[in-house]
This record gives sequence, structure tokens and C-alpha cells, in this order.
Amino acid sequence: MSRASTGCSGKDSPAMIDPDRELEPRYQSFLASPDWYQTNIPCQVGCPAHTDVATYIGLISQARFDEAYLLNRKANVVPGVLGRTCARPCEPVCRRNKIDGKPIAICWLKRAAADHRQFRHRAERPPITKDKKVAIVGAGAAGIACARDLREMGYPVTIYEADPVAGGVMVNGIPIWRLPRSVTYEECNEYMEDLGVEVIYNTRVGRDIQLTDLLKQYDAVFLAAGCYISNPITGPDGKVVPGADLVGVMNGIEFLAKTNYGEPVFVGKRVVVLGSGFTAMDCCRTAIRFGAEKVYVMYRRSKEEQPADEYEVEEAIRENVEFQYLVTQTEILSKDGIHVSGIKFVRNKLGDPDSSGRRRPIPIPGSEFVLDDIDMVIAAFGQYSDASWIPAKELNLEVNRRTGVPLIDRETWMTSYPGLFAGGDFTEGSRNLISAIADGRDAAIAINRYLGGQDKPAEPPEEIELPDYRRGMVDDYESIPHENIPSLPVKERYSYTRETETGYTPEQAVIQARRCLQCQLNIMIDPSICILCSGCVDICPYDCISMEGLSRVVKGDPLHQLAESWEGGADMIIDEEKCIRCGLCIVRCPTDAISMVQFEVASPNDRWTVSKIPVLNRSQATARR
Repeated sequence: MSRASTGCSGKDSPAMIDPDRELEPRYQSFLASPDWYQTNIPCQVGCPAHTDVATYIGLISQARFDEAYLLNRKANVVPGVLGRTCARPCEPVCRRNKIDGKPIAICWLKRAAADHRQFRHRAERPPITKDKKVAIVGAGAAGIACARDLREMGYPVTIYEADPVAGGVMVNGIPIWRLPRSVTYEECNEYMEDLGVEVIYNTRVGRDIQLTDLLKQYDAVFLAAGCYISNPITGPDGKVVPGADLVGVMNGIEFLAKTNYGEPVFVGKRVVVLGSGFTAMDCCRTAIRFGAEKVYVMYRRSKEEQPADEYEVEEAIRENVEFQYLVTQTEILSKDGIHVSGIKFVRNKLGDPDSSGRRRPIPIPGSEFVLDDIDMVIAAFGQYSDASWIPAKELNLEVNRRTGVPLIDRETWMTSYPGLFAGGDFTEGSRNLISAIADGRDAAIAINRYLGGQDKPAEPPEEIELPDYRRGMVDDYESIPHENIPSLPVKERYSYTRETETGYTPEQAVIQARRCLQCQLNIMIDPSICILCSGCVDICPYDCISMEGLSRVVKGDPLHQLAESWEGGADMIIDEEKCIRCGLCIVRCPTDAISMVQFEVASPNDRWTVSKIPVLNRSQATARR
């Protein structure tokens, strides 16, 4: 079934169309294709792991939390973790923004699926069917994602992890008040154990075992060692500022790792955090929980350009964090020459955009000022990778000249050394968990190909008609507001081990899920039996459907030529950005020309499976502890 045309609403007459009226063409007709369907689900396109967002949100709207959790785990491996920590690239592109300015709470609903499932769903261990062995360096997001997929392909997999637990930055870089360790343990340690992945803990490659040894013992090695070396504290001139080595100056990753592992950290009463990204938000709010009475976040650009999202900033402000913008540090001060006591700044104005696309901060002469009586300075400027343990010369590796990190082929994920692969933050720099997970899954496919495995046969695209489809809640659809995730009252947040965000209740999750437009469903109009009665136009509650004369459609494509051959022809325009898939037009159509179609297309790694819902296998599930 082909789609006649689509475009933005803007009809001149909802009923009869004068085909001879000359109006400027506004719409482009086309044949619907797999590419069109995929791009028409913007949340899935926006997710680096291509999570089937619309389907799992639909499951939550029916309180089917277990199935929603399993569908998430298939795509993004650690749903409970991501539901608390994901950078949410899916939400800015969500079409619900066009309705009321607020996206579907995709991330927080992912957490709801994890929180409210009835069973733990211990994974069934895949049989080992391959005789090639794979080693992975690092049990962080990229490493465990790669390991999971390779095990499901039948490979024996061993991970070498320097820490005593799996998780990488999920454990040592995200505070416990945001991400409880029970969640990371279940979704990282237990999941790997269930799948039969051997994880060798407390083993640092380059110290306890050499990379050259792994290359001899295994048929392929994937480097997913993360990104933990903090960028230096520099001033406007790009040079390290005086005083950067004083006692009381610490980088953000080190600060979070120490607090996460229970190591003693003296925070003091007044703390300055440099930077305004997600690590900076974790640091400033953690400092509050460790007794700081006043915390300043100092950022060199404007509020609009800070990496942290609005919600994070608002929550930090509620906890007595003060933000100052357009300032750059020039010197860290000390009264005794040993300990930090203050920090000097210069105010900035914004110039032309730099390589990041953001406007460059330019210091204003004579605008210097000092913050006194500071006990601690935390630098949260991002990180880069430590590649000192890689014998690049011995392996004749092509590496990044600045960092020493091996260069990879973006198609194969392989370095210049055959069988040595790399990815995640180790090669890409500090980003976010969902991007690292996507890298790990892509690398698993590449490793399988290198070892002689075959891609999963691509399934042909499939359109599934949904007979008698009707969506409820049409009348109050716009009245369901976006609701922020519930959190503890501010006065109850000052415990480092108590989770601050309490999560949606099941009832709240169901209501929030019902805001979803369900973009994987599509209205199809069969032009061979449509009588142009305009019944669908009249009944549509959001004016999504209009009937347009052929003069309004750009000429030159086969569909337009076909329409011109019909006497009295017109184009039916459906505004995909406003359609709520209510099904009223289907009920109203007197000739059954309109149907609701659910689209399915699968790629070799199942990333684009839009609507397949996992069957809940009770025999494999165990009651949650």
C-alpha cells in the first residue's frame, strides 16, 4: 500500500476543491518507503541505539511493564541505569514538543518499566556455537553491550576489568544518590553472569596482563577502556592556571570516584565547580550532600550554551547551588602556599562560534574578581583516554598524535592491527552512556563479520494493518500535562546513599505514556476507493487531514502524474506532526478507504524492529528480590 501524499496542514477549504485554482505548490508527494517510515519515528532515529521507543511507551500505557523492560533491554542493555542517567537525545526530537512544548518523558518512563516490572527476567544463557574467542578490555557501557551481543551470537567472551565490579563510569562516575548500586549490579554484573560472559575483575590490562598477551590468546580483542583522564584547568590563554596543583583542587571524575567508593574526601563549607556539564551537575550536588554550605558553578559561556539540561540546573538551584555565567578562571589562590583559599576569575563576552559551534568566550579587560574563603575547587571540563598501556610501536598501530589512542576504521571498528577493535568513549572521548552502548553493539557486528560470522538475514519491510483500531482518550489528549519525575523534598536529600528521584508510580507512568503520539502507526488512504467525501477532514479532532487541489502539490514525481490522470483528482494531506492516531477517521470513512498500519522493518542487528513485542516467558522469569 502506498501513501498518496503528506505534508503540513494548511488547507484552504476542507471540503470541495477547485482543481483549476492556481495556488503556489506547498506539498511534495512520494511513495512511502522503509527510509521514510524510519525517519518518521524521530525518537528512534534520535536514539544512538535505535531503541523502539514508541512500542515500549505503548506497552507502559497498558501497564505492561515487564514487556516494556524486555524490549528496552534488547536495544539498550541497561534500562534501569539509563532510565536514571540517559542524556535523552530522543526527547528534543519528540513530536509531542510540537503539541504542548514538552516531550514524552521517554527516559523516566524507561525507569518506570524497570521499577515496576514483576519479574527480574534472568537471561537465558546462549549456547557457545562458535570456536573463536573474544576478549574485551573494560566492563563499562560499550564493553558489556558488545559482550552481550557476541554471546547471543554464540561466541565465548571474556572481559578484563580493572575495578572490582562491572559498570565502568556507571559505578565510579555517577553518584549513588542518582544511581543506586543495586541497579548497576543487577544490570551489569548479574546480566553478564547470566549470559555466560566471563568477567575477570581487579585486572588492569597493561599492568596485570599485557595487551600483546590477549592478542595471542584471543581471535579478536575489543578495547572499551573508557575515558578517565581529566582535562587540565586552563585560563583564557589555554595555559594551565597557577595554583592548579594546590591541595583541595580535584578533578570531577576523581571526586566522584572517591565518594562512590567511600574514600575520605574533605569538601569543606564553600566549593567551586568549574564547568556546567552533566559531570559538573553531579559534582555540585554531591558536594552539597557531603556537607558543603555553599556551592558555586562557574561557566565560561552563557546559560543558554551550557551542556547541562534545564531540569538538572533547576534541581541544583533548589539545593542551594549558585550558577555564574560568562566567567573564566585565571588563578587558584592560596594563603599558605599549600591549600586552596580562593579563585580569581575574569568576566567574558561572547564572540564568534568556535569549532564546537558555540560562541567563543572573550575575556573583558579589567573585569577580574575573586571568590574568597574557598575550601575546594572541582574541575569538570571533560576527559580524555589513557592509552599509555598500549604498545603502539610494537604493534605498529596508527594512533591519534595528541592522545595516543588507536585510530579505528569507522566501518569496521578495527584498528590498523588485524583483530584489534576499539570503541566507546575510549576512542570517541567523553560522551554519554547510550552512545557508548550503540558503539558496543556496532562493534559486536563488526567483530562477528571479521571472525567469519554472517549477519542476520535482513527481513523484508512489513506493513501490518490493525483492524478495528481505535485509540481512547481523544477528548482529553491535550489536557494530559508533562509531569517531572517525583523527587524527595529538598530537606530530605542530604544523604549520599538515598536516591533523590523517587520515580513515577505505576499510575503516573501509565498516564505519562498516554501522551505519546505513537509515531510507528500510520494512517493510510487507499486512493482507489476514496470518494473524496471529506468525512475524515470533518471528524479529525486536530485538523490533521486536509484535501488539496493538485496545483498545491509539487509536480514531477510519478504519484503526481498518476493523480493528474484522474478526473477531479485531489491530494489528501496528513500532518504527521499533529496526528494522534486516534482512529476516528477510520471509523468515519464510508468506503473503508482509511486504515491504520503498523510498520515493521528489521536490520541485521534488530535495531529497527519497530513493533515486535517480546513474549513474557514466565518459566524463565524469577520473582524480583
